[in-house]
Formats: sequence, structure tokens, C-alpha cells
Amino acid sequence: MSERVGHPAGRLLRRLGLFVVVALVTRAPFLAVRCLDLDEAAHLVGARVLLSGGTPYVDFVDNRPPLVYAYYALAQLVAPGMFPVRLLTALVVLPLTALGASAFFGHDRRGTIAGLLYLVYGAAFLAHDMQSVSCEVLMLLPVAWAAVLARGAAGPREPARLCAAGLLVGVGFLLRQQAVLALPALALAAGPSLAGLLLLGVGFAAPLAATLLVFAARGAAHELVFFTLVHNLRYAANPIPLAEACERAAGSLLPFLLVTAPLWWATRRSLPLLASARERRLVVGLLALSLPAVFVGLRFFPHYFVQLYLPLALGAAPWTAAALQAPVSRAGRAAVAWASLALAGFTVANGVLYSGRVRVYEETRPLFQDVAARLRSDPCYRSGPLFVWGFAPQLYAESALAPATRFIVPQASLTGYVPGNRASRSGAVDTRALVREDHWQLLLGDLARRPPAFLLDTAPSGLHGWGAYPLADFPRLHAFVARGYDAVAIVDGVWIWRRRGCAAPVSLGNPSPGPAR
Repeated sequence: MSERVGHPAGRLLRRLGLFVVVALVTRAPFLAVRCLDLDEAAHLVGARVLLSGGTPYVDFVDNRPPLVYAYYALAQLVAPGMFPVRLLTALVVLPLTALGASAFFGHDRRGTIAGLLYLVYGAAFLAHDMQSVSCEVLMLLPVAWAAVLARGAAGPREPARLCAAGLLVGVGFLLRQQAVLALPALALAAGPSLAGLLLLGVGFAAPLAATLLVFAARGAAHELVFFTLVHNLRYAANPIPLAEACERAAGSLLPFLLVTAPLWWATRRSLPLLASARERRLVVGLLALSLPAVFVGLRFFPHYFVQLYLPLALGAAPWTAAALQAPVSRAGRAAVAWASLALAGFTVANGVLYSGRVRVYEETRPLFQDVAARLRSDPCYRSGPLFVWGFAPQLYAESALAPATRFIVPQASLTGYVPGNRASRSGAVDTRALVREDHWQLLLGDLARRPPAFLLDTAPSGLHGWGAYPLADFPRLHAFVARGYDAVAIVDGVWIWRRRGCAAPVSLGNPSPGPAR
């Protein structure tokens, strides 16, 4: 395949158009799914809090950086729900990331292949993680263009390029903290220059400092640092038993390595084909330094693997482009067949998983829509905010009720619940040391200031493992409910408690939420 002759801007637009089409085609089956992963629901609720004038980490608590909520909020200005978020991602974020992969090779045929490999393989795994709009997907856009800037040859413009590359990694950090892993790779590519390191560092620090100043002006600098850094480090220190970690690796990491095996193999074959030592250092550095993100907390969530797609696409592109030169080699045909089979196979399998006929993911349970429908039918629906006792931000997203507390996504600091760790729920590991009294004071203070109209107790339903945390095991919250709330419905195992004093009739009497222990 030879490059088409024409105006450079025209060729660039055609290439971008190709990437838009491929991104849309490979993501189209899942654009309208209500919730692929509960993280999407959490980000959506965070965006609504932001749009209502709230402050992340004060009015909404999670361990994600702030720009992800701003991105979701931007999409909500177009239309509510996840569809505009996914459409914006498919139309803009993914194609521009692929265009960055193409620019890494100067938009030659290797660049076209790199962009296509990124888009196709990025859709050829579990939709729960790869098709959802995760922080990792958003983070790769600035990281890709930072790599483009760092790849340029040394010259008079290099200081500005390195500073800009560091700035882009800083923006990536504000989308997902793991973006910082790209910084040493960029420094390695620049060579052992103290000036280069300083320029990268200055650029990286600039957006972080600006963000800190914005939050300081809102009186939330401490909360920003705590939840995105301190608390996140505690989250990463996952007290998971080795047996469970191995099980998780076997169930997600090994299949991922199998699917992407051609990319790893092609990357190894491509290294001698890379044009310069700087290119080789960048590709190898980005790939090697992305690996630690895979092992964070030994959870092996597949969205942790997303960070590998960019360096794998860059690494595999030179050999793949050569193998697809006419006449196409047997290895080239095999590479195309494998990618096509993986994409088609996972598209069909993911469609089945989200069809509702197979109940693998909690996100596919009708419980969320059923509970939201019951709340909307209640005469007190507009009488105040909502509090969910459980690990279920989807209930906030589906009901469209404002949260009564900042603790929308349950933290280990309230219960000892650790996501991605079954042992924390079964009692196989003791996580009581993670519980913080000051966070309980914040929770109870929030509920006192903004009494929820409804309280949803998901423990009886067992949703997302919350059956290990019955309301009765938390005396102060138990007492708060018993003093002011009536049980009015049970929907799919979720108890709906309504604030006493609402004019609506009580359908279940006033049972106790259970004896405190």
C-alpha cells in the first residue's frame, strides 16, 4: 500500500476520517448500553455533581482524578446518560489517539497501521472494560501526543517540545494517575540530559499546580490530594491473598496476553526496523513502564491493560506494515486473520454478555431500572436526595436523584470493603484497620445536613458483594434509619426506606432495619 499523493492537510483529514470510521464501527454495538461498567455510573454521577455546582472530593468522593468528571460533564451538556459520553469518545478521543500513533511515524504507512492496530485490538477484548469509557482510554490521548513530541530529533525546538510533552503527561495524570509512568520513558528517549529532565518535570507540574490552585480556591486542596493520591496509594496496597490474585490473573491477564500475542511478537520483530535509537527507547520504555499498571493491587481488572495498547500498537506497526506490503506474506495474512477473528469473536461474545440472557455482570441486572422506576413512581420522589447503602453508583445514575452524601462510591474507609478483593468481604483478610472514624463523621454529618428522601439498602440483595455489610452491623447508621425512615418497598432484594413525614402512605409498616450488633 503506497501513500496517496495529495495535499498534506487532505491526506491527514482522510486518515483521521478512516480512524473515525473504524472507531465507530468497532464500538457501535455498545454505544447505547446503559452501563458497561459501574465506574461509568460513578463518573456520570460525579459529572452531575460538578454540573450542579458541587466540588469533587467534597461533594463527591472517588479515587479518580478530576478531569474525568469534567469530560463526562462535557458530554452531558449534549444529552444525558452514557450514549453521548461513548459517542464523543468514539468520534474524538479514540480517533485522535490513533492519529497520535500515526504521527509517531510521520503519518507514513507504519502510522496508518499503528492507528488501526490501536483501534482494532482496543475493541477486541471484554467490552466491560475495553468498550467502557474508562480513565485509561481518556488518558492515552495526551500520552500518545506526548510520545510524538518526545520522538522528534534533537534541535533548537527540543526544549519546547519536551516541556510540552511533560505538560501533556500532566494532563494525562489528571485523567488517570498511571499516566505518570510515561514520564520516565520520555526522559529515557531524551537521553541523560539534566536540562531535558527539568523541562519534562516543569511541563508535568504545570497542569497539576493549576489544578491544585483551583481546588485551593474552593477550599478543597486537602481533599484533592488525599483522595487522588494518599487514598489511591492505600487502594493500590490491596491486601489480597495470593490464591485469589492468581485466580484473577488466570481469568483476565492470561486471556489478554493470548489475544494480544501477535502484537508482542510483532513488537519484538519490529525493533530492528525502527528508524532511530530514540524511537526504540520510546517504544520499549513506554511498553516496559506500562506493565506496572497491570499489577496494581494484583486485581488484574482488564481496564488496567488498556495502557498497553498504545505502546504495543507503536511497537508492532513497523513489522506489520512490512508484512502487509504486496505481495502480502503468510505472516501478514495470519496477523490480519487473528485481529479480525478476535474482534468479531469478542463483539459477538460481548453482545451475548450484555443481552440480558446471560447473567455474568452485575451491571446487566434489571434491578437498577426496577428500583429507579419504583422511586420515580413514589409521591416523594422530588422531596430530597438519595443515599445508597451499597456499592452501586448505578442506582444514583438511574434514579437521577441528587446524592445526600459525598460517599457515593463506598470507600474502604467506611466499611473495609475493598473492590477487587473477595477476601475483604468474606473475612479471609482483616480490613478493619482501613476504617476511619473521621470519614464516618463526614458521612453522618452529610446525612444530617441533607437528609435523604430515600435510603436504599442493597445488602439484602447481595449486590456487588454488599451482603457482607448489613445495615445492622453499623449502629450509628442503623439508628439514623430507625429514627427517621419507614420501609416502603422491597425491589429485587433492595429495601427502599423513605423519610418519615412524607404524605405518601407507608406500605410495609415500620419494621426495624435489624438489631444493631
